[in-house]
Amino acid sequence: MKRQIYLDNLPLADALKLWEERLRANNLLKPLEGEEIPVWSSQGRVTAEAVSAIISSPFYHCAAMDGYAVKFIDTFGASETLPKILKLGKQAVAVDTGDPMPEGFNAVIMIEDVNKVSDNEIEIIKPATPWHHVRTIGEDIVATELILPENHKIRPIDMGAMLAGGITKISVRRKPKIVIIPTGTELIEPGTKLERGGIIEYNSSILSGMAEEWGCEAVRW
Repeated sequence: MKRQIYLDNLPLADALKLWEERLRANNLLKPLEGEEIPVWSSQGRVTAEAVSAIISSPFYHCAAMDGYAVKFIDTFGASETLPKILKLGKQAVAVDTGDPMPEGFNAVIMIEDVNKVSDNEIEIIKPATPWHHVRTIGEDIVATELILPENHKIRPIDMGAMLAGGITKISVRRKPKIVIIPTGTELIEPGTKLERGGIIEYNSSILSGMAEEWGCEAVRW
């Protein structure tokens, strides 16, 4: 009796061409529509639209070092042979890294470069330059700046940039959904009682994992 063959081998290139033709014929060969999700859940997803910063980062002038905020002009001429004395509260204000710069102050002298001579005064031996040890507004990101283009696969660093730019939700492409249907009367579910003639079905789990690695949502039936 001649054996019945149900399937023919098809070269991969031909299979992909046929698949693309059928997708195109059914108007399915196009980007999927967008859905809004939290930025912190967006790793590996694809942007459905360009993403621009809402706020600058930092959004205020802030100290980049622990030390004293000063007006650089008050430090002009300071040297080891001719130290300068600055009055606390008026000419120098103690700051920690990340603190907002006091109004009118435009430089920070590191704590290591300061000698506190009294409760009200500090001594410096070198001048500061404008915005030295200061993170100015927009140093990392400027409001309205493009962060990510459309159709970009999101990485962890992209998530950080979006959050720094004031973005908490983002529109991403919906995941393609595929259904995997194992067939064969000999197949049995993993974990069920084994009997002679039964074969544990595992291919669907492999295919599901591979599909998910490519960004799909796989359903196993």
